[in-house]
Amino acid sequence: MSDDKPEFGYGAGGRPLWTARDRDAEVLRTVLRKAGRREFSERHGGFVVEGGGDGRPFQVACAGDAEASAQELAQYSEDLRKAGYRVELDTGDDQVLLVWESS
Repeated sequence: MSDDKPEFGYGAGGRPLWTARDRDAEVLRTVLRKAGRREFSERHGGFVVEGGGDGRPFQVACAGDAEASAQELAQYSEDLRKAGYRVELDTGDDQVLLVWESS
């Protein structure tokens, strides 16, 4: 892998995808964006994808309006399940979904 070019190319907004974990997180982001969900940015709230890699689940959260968060998480869960992912609510944080690729 060259230091100048990410092994897995670039994601939305030119985000470099250096590792398989970066690529897999971008796939989750793409599923949610295609379902009409908004990604968190400096201008507005939306979904955030963290973690993953080495068999650990990705964490998907809704950043922004706390009152809308539960409803948004339910939508994220539905969208990700339709795309073939296994999704569970994080028992340690009800503002976070745990997401795995279905085997």
